[in-house]
Amino acid sequence: MDMNKKLSLGLIIAMLVVLLAACGGNKKENAASPTTPASASDSPATESASVPASEPAEPITISFMHFKSDATDGIAKIVEQFEAENPNIKVDVQPVKFDDYDTLLKTKLASGDIVDVFTLNSGGKTKLFKDGGYIEDLTDQEFMKTFDPGVLADQTTDGRNYIMPLNAGPIAVFYNKKIFSDLNIDIPTTYDALIAAAQKIKDAGKTPFALGWKDGWPLGMWLSRDFPSNTVLVEKQTDFFDKLEKGQAKFADNPATKTVIAHALDMFKYGNKDQLGVDYNGAVDLFAREEAAMMYMGTWPLPDIEKKNPDLYANGMGYFPYPFSNDPTLNKLEFNPDASIAVNSKSEHKEAAFKFLAYLASVPAANTWVENVKTLTYVKGASTDIAPAVTALKPYFDNGQLYNSQVYITTTIDWNTQFSQYVQKVFFKKATPDQIIKDLDDWVSKNHK
Repeated sequence: MDMNKKLSLGLIIAMLVVLLAACGGNKKENAASPTTPASASDSPATESASVPASEPAEPITISFMHFKSDATDGIAKIVEQFEAENPNIKVDVQPVKFDDYDTLLKTKLASGDIVDVFTLNSGGKTKLFKDGGYIEDLTDQEFMKTFDPGVLADQTTDGRNYIMPLNAGPIAVFYNKKIFSDLNIDIPTTYDALIAAAQKIKDAGKTPFALGWKDGWPLGMWLSRDFPSNTVLVEKQTDFFDKLEKGQAKFADNPATKTVIAHALDMFKYGNKDQLGVDYNGAVDLFAREEAAMMYMGTWPLPDIEKKNPDLYANGMGYFPYPFSNDPTLNKLEFNPDASIAVNSKSEHKEAAFKFLAYLASVPAANTWVENVKTLTYVKGASTDIAPAVTALKPYFDNGQLYNSQVYITTTIDWNTQFSQYVQKVFFKKATPDQIIKDLDDWVSKNHK
């Protein structure tokens, strides 16, 4: 994989999304009907062909399963808008907690329990579902034209687009401005400066980081960014994940493995009490109550923070890139896709599913997403007005100081789940870093031959 090409695409994507919001089409163009699928038997028109013109067609129901359970209200508004414009299509929305999502989706698809539309992350997971014949090729659908070609290129699998990009945003560190000001702490631009700030906050009797690691995904989200960033950008092992897939690389031979374990221990040391007993919502509450000075997260908590502490939301919090290394030139702003959308290849209502995707790709739906979920979307012309704290990141967009660590992860091996489980043993001194690295390599060897 050409890492420089991938990196430049990430920069183009993010800058276009945030800075060129005015270049999108009008509502009719963005909400254009999708290309008719090749199989006429899958279309609602065929199913209702015998219905007299004077009688309304029987409504079609499509199921939509997603892992954005934190965005349930916002998605409900988008669905309500879609159904108002498409009265013969109903959407059965099925929100699932992120930690349970992959297992439930795999079980449903393997058992033949049809989910018409579902969220899916790009990369290895998309390839697994594509290779299994579970998802439609969306490349030639008309609604895909509402996205910049660079965005689509970054999400291809074997040269084709099987998922539609939905939302995206920065993954960075929220901070309490008053605590930083009272303690004369500058925004850290290196990892050592971040930990020095954490120590200063702790010495002042306050909690440096709000951590909600009872849920598996917040720890996994951090590991799955810190590790590839240090692997590729610091250690220059650009082909590590390709080699891992082929059985040609080991975690023991990658210095980034020990670096990230050390970083995890730092997070644990400077986090709130009982990090593994506090869930995501609990961590957000700690930050919203101003009991913790920092929180590493995407923009997803913003609606909750706005409700719980309007003053903090409006004036009291900022946002800075997570400095994963001690080289300030490497510590750019992480900007990732969050949720993408796939259509089940075995759906009996593909045309209705495509219409739903076409609506999600429209500016009105995208603006509803931005306003209610507080993340950016990849729809050209959509609003970028998320929250006051996010405006602090504008210089990084202006200067092109952006990157996407997720494009480096080319393996289908679920190393992150195991890493998350093993590193917790180090937290409680039940294993050493060397032991869990060996366990990680042994697990890969036994399960991926």
